[in-house]
Amino acid sequence: MTLMIYTLRKLLFPVIFILFSLNGFAKELFVPMDLVQWKYKGDKFSCSLNQSIHHFGSINFVAKPRQPLGVQINSYHVKTPYERAILSQVTSPWESDYPPVVIEEIGLAKKSGKVSFYDDIENLLEAMAQGQWLGFRLTSSQLNESFDVTVPSVNITQAMADFNQCRSQLPAMAYRDARDVVLQFNLGQRVVSSSQKQTLVDLASYLKNDKNIKRVLIDGHTDNVGSSVANLQISKVRADDVASILRENGVRSSLMEIRSHGSRYPVANNNTQQGKAKNRRVTIRAIRKEEAVKRKGS
Repeated sequence: MTLMIYTLRKLLFPVIFILFSLNGFAKELFVPMDLVQWKYKGDKFSCSLNQSIHHFGSINFVAKPRQPLGVQINSYHVKTPYERAILSQVTSPWESDYPPVVIEEIGLAKKSGKVSFYDDIENLLEAMAQGQWLGFRLTSSQLNESFDVTVPSVNITQAMADFNQCRSQLPAMAYRDARDVVLQFNLGQRVVSSSQKQTLVDLASYLKNDKNIKRVLIDGHTDNVGSSVANLQISKVRADDVASILRENGVRSSLMEIRSHGSRYPVANNNTQQGKAKNRRVTIRAIRKEEAVKRKGS
């Protein structure tokens, strides 16, 4: 009996199938199992697990540095009159008939053509690895209408393994984080703390992978306590220590330019303790090739 129900579903849902309910009507698009082919695509800074759907669009699991795992739906159906989108975990038809488990529900922009979910996506991906399916629903209170898409998790094992491998190798920082890093130093502190060291390890993981990084500027600064000579020296010690940790974690010495400024370039008023704390710093700026060209031509 179960096999007959499954075979019937497979035959009935290769295209959009119109269902009527007591509350209004619903469109349901079931992706036939023989047309399901999850595909992996990725590089050093982005990983995706994708399923294209005929007459609908695509569903993508997306992973990027310093961002939560997400699911992005791209479809010309994601627009007015639909107002809300629901992502769900769906039980396969040959298992017990449990209702869908809602992962996240969000409102839609009027003319976006896409919608992204970020809540509990790790658990959804794990459930799909165990045989659960993905469900997506669009709702409209104006038309008392819903549109349901169901995607099986067949033919996903290898693509998911490649996707997870890609995720495990993503750098700990994105460019927006790596571009400008500021490390504040306590009074008398000459080398980086353990937490600052971890920041530099994360930064190194990015710098090693981005082949467009042309230069890394490391600038040491101090407050105005002490003599100019002493401040110049301590700013150099701090900048050298930062460069040393980056070097230990794989950043080429030829990429780094180390400069010490002492107290010459304050960013805050040295007449207050708060201002002095802000001035005791090492800044690390990553410059990409296109930025270097713009700077040279300006």
